[in-house]
Amino acid sequence: MKKLAVAIALMLSAIVANAADRATTPEITPPANGEEFLRLSSTEKLFWSIGYSQGYLDALNKIDVAAGANSACASLAARTERQSSTAGKMSGFELVSGLEKFYADPANTLIPVGSAIRIYMLQAAGKDQTTIQELIETARALGAESSHRPMASK
Repeated sequence: MKKLAVAIALMLSAIVANAADRATTPEITPPANGEEFLRLSSTEKLFWSIGYSQGYLDALNKIDVAAGANSACASLAARTERQSSTAGKMSGFELVSGLEKFYADPANTLIPVGSAIRIYMLQAAGKDQTTIQELIETARALGAESSHRPMASK
């Protein structure tokens, strides 16, 4: 009987410890657009932005490694890195601040976060305003189109 009581106590302790771990581990779902991004807490925005930036750079570096130095993929990765040269030089705080400013315009809230980041990085890199405005208009149209689709197709 004592062994059964000890086993039950150990099992209950494990369940409680597991539940405590879950309660302290944040679960961040990637935001799809500005509406979702703006609902994140400041900490979630920062963690998400840093993770996105690190993933972006890692992806560019993996293209170089996986495809070989002289491949079309490697030249695309190098060109993308040059075009968004602020990617490795921008802090998480700068990216969060830039996205908050970008999404402060209600017309931009349906723009997907990935597009908003690209637009912000191009702005920070000093690209011409006409090109950036064209990108914003296209992203607004695509964002509005995707928000009108039924949930089953998302």
